[in-house]
Amino acid sequence: MSGLAGAVSLITLDGVLINLGYGLMLLALLARDILWLRTILILAQSCLCTYALHAGAPNVAAWNALFVAINIGQVIRILLERRAVQLPDGLDAIYSLNFSVMTVPEFLGLWRRACEVRAFSGELLAQGEANDRLIVLTDGEVRVVVHGHDVATLGPGDLVAEMSFLTQEPTSAAVVADKPVSYRYWTRVMLERTRLRKPALWSKLQAAIGRDLVRKIRQVDSQAAPQDESELRGNTTT
Repeated sequence: MSGLAGAVSLITLDGVLINLGYGLMLLALLARDILWLRTILILAQSCLCTYALHAGAPNVAAWNALFVAINIGQVIRILLERRAVQLPDGLDAIYSLNFSVMTVPEFLGLWRRACEVRAFSGELLAQGEANDRLIVLTDGEVRVVVHGHDVATLGPGDLVAEMSFLTQEPTSAAVVADKPVSYRYWTRVMLERTRLRKPALWSKLQAAIGRDLVRKIRQVDSQAAPQDESELRGNTTT
């Protein structure tokens, strides 16, 4: 009984605070979600700050108080980013078509940085032209023309000449708007900043471009299949 009492007497407030603080920091390092990591760090550094004040170490207490304040600010930022954000009318269809690989706040942030052009008509891009813009149609339709022949029609949400943008090679087709269209675009310089500052968002943008390309290839294949079948029937009957 006396041994238990002696062990209990060795447990001090300082010991509890410092061990709890470092234990929580270890737990924070195991957290996969950044929000949980920041939250646990707030608890850990609060314990260490309290310990430092109680132990008469104001410098240690001040540093941990600063860490607590920084992590509280980061938690608030994360919660604001993760809150439910509604897309403006008409933008949800464009988002779901290609950009749903991003979170809604990521998409809106990228969208707001794009330049906007309204009521444009004529040749948007010439065949063989260098293209330094990633373009997405927001209203109206354009024709994709190769050597004077229409090969496709693009509408709202479709990316325009994204392959030439990625490869930095001249465009393989012209893009023509017979009627006024609206679109947004990002220049190569703008997206290069995104690649350097937000590599995760850049990767998602590349995935969005890939999704657009795959969808267009499937459309071409589905249009070509009936023609191939009709040609095959014609060959078998002759």
